[in-house]
Amino acid sequence: MTSRGIVYHGQTLPGLTKSTSLEYMLKCIPELIQFPEIQDPIHQENIMAATIVLRQYEEMEEETEEGEIGNNADERVNFLAITQTIIDTMISTPLDHSLATAAYWIAIRQEVYYALTRQRAPQFRFSSDRWQNASTANTMIMFASEVAKWRWGAKQPQEWEKLKAKQQQLYHDHPHELEPILEKNADRAKGNMFPTIWYSFDSQVTAIQHLKLAEMILIAESPYLENARGALHRKAEAQVRTIVLYLCGIALNHPRCQPALVNAVIAITLYGEYFVHQEERDALLGIINQTMELHVWPMRKACQSLQQEWDIMDNVEI
Repeated sequence: MTSRGIVYHGQTLPGLTKSTSLEYMLKCIPELIQFPEIQDPIHQENIMAATIVLRQYEEMEEETEEGEIGNNADERVNFLAITQTIIDTMISTPLDHSLATAAYWIAIRQEVYYALTRQRAPQFRFSSDRWQNASTANTMIMFASEVAKWRWGAKQPQEWEKLKAKQQQLYHDHPHELEPILEKNADRAKGNMFPTIWYSFDSQVTAIQHLKLAEMILIAESPYLENARGALHRKAEAQVRTIVLYLCGIALNHPRCQPALVNAVIAITLYGEYFVHQEERDALLGIINQTMELHVWPMRKACQSLQQEWDIMDNVEI
């Protein structure tokens, strides 16, 4: 914040204030409420696209610092009931238009993101047509959704077996899309905790990150760990740590793919507690801070929660 207004990445935004987003959201309410009555497909898909943007910023608003507009319950205007109704309509009866289709898949990614960050099972199901006609990236997003549904649902062992088999099949069916053009191990002697991984296209980054997120959850939550010996637990934790570092390496090497850092942070918040070495912890916190600085993504709760988990681990007497 400067005397000229808010500055973001060197660009002055003189007309932007802390209440600007709220003012725009208030202007959108009449259109959102009328959505069920809208018959024009173009108008419908415009509302769908607007809903995606509004929903993202409202969810981010939950993480604002105390004292800022939107954090106080008396000041906060909750649009989630309205936007969720439109999202549900988009998912259940998607329109076959380019903008509506794009909005649909972004809505799916949002649902997966909220499932992983809020640790709740997504509610939607995908038809066989969706699986058959989806791109590689969207296929992996749907698979991550299925794994999240299992993880925060009933967690039935037989369903884990099916998901694990499906994961292996996805690796088998999409070798070229998932293969990086360069992969180098981390040079820890130089203080680098993350591997170097390059992909040609952002869609490949999206695909491999969602598949790795799903794989990580299936390893960490395997029903075979419930009554297993310590050695098997240590093996699983090592595998999970490797995947977390891998996801971070992908994100750092693809700075133009903005969701990549967010996906890395999701991995850190889910299983960052598995890291015990301080240099690795510092590197993970660096990823969180970079995400916050580059994309103004609220990370305060994530940092606090992770630090608390590490403090608990460090204070446990053996």
